Amino acid sequence: MLAGSPSPSPDDFELMRRIADGDAGALTKLYEKFSPTVFAIGLRILRDRQEAEDLLIDVFWEMWDRAGRYDPTRGAPLTYILNLSRSRAIDRRRSRAYQERFRNEIENPASKSGEPDPAEESDLAEQRQRVRQALSCLDPVQREAVELAYFEALSHTQIAERLNKPLGTIKTYIRQGLIRLRDGFRTDP
Repeated sequence: MLAGSPSPSPDDFELMRRIADGDAGALTKLYEKFSPTVFAIGLRILRDRQEAEDLLIDVFWEMWDRAGRYDPTRGAPLTYILNLSRSRAIDRRRSRAYQERFRNEIENPASKSGEPDPAEESDLAEQRQRVRQALSCLDPVQREAVELAYFEALSHTQIAERLNKPLGTIKTYIRQGLIRLRDGFRTDP
């Protein structure tokens, strides 16, 4: 536990129960009590104040939106909040690192391990253009799911959580999107 974090109390269990019942006042009380701790975790893991603030919002929104996930038999509310905060912060850090690597490769294809020859560079540019064009032909929901899976390296479960859609729906979006991409590449010259 972080130094200075509030200790769990029996009232925390009651607040979590009330949140599950849709009591926004209970969420406010829990936020007031634990937001400094969540923010500190975010700042420590993400090392960026804005990212930590965004994490704080995401964590408490998820607690509200998915209040039924909390199981009091598995631990105190503080434990749940700490684990959720840590997990979401690590997800953000991984996603940010992946996006930066991907963006760097797109913007600077020669920055890898040496200069590609002009023919290779031309082929890579053509392939990138084909991928962009194929992605633009997908339905917006399919495109978003495919991009989150392949460009941000999120799991299907993480995508379902982020888009607030059932897991099966996300798997369908990705599968249909990949089929449309494959068919699009087969018809391209």
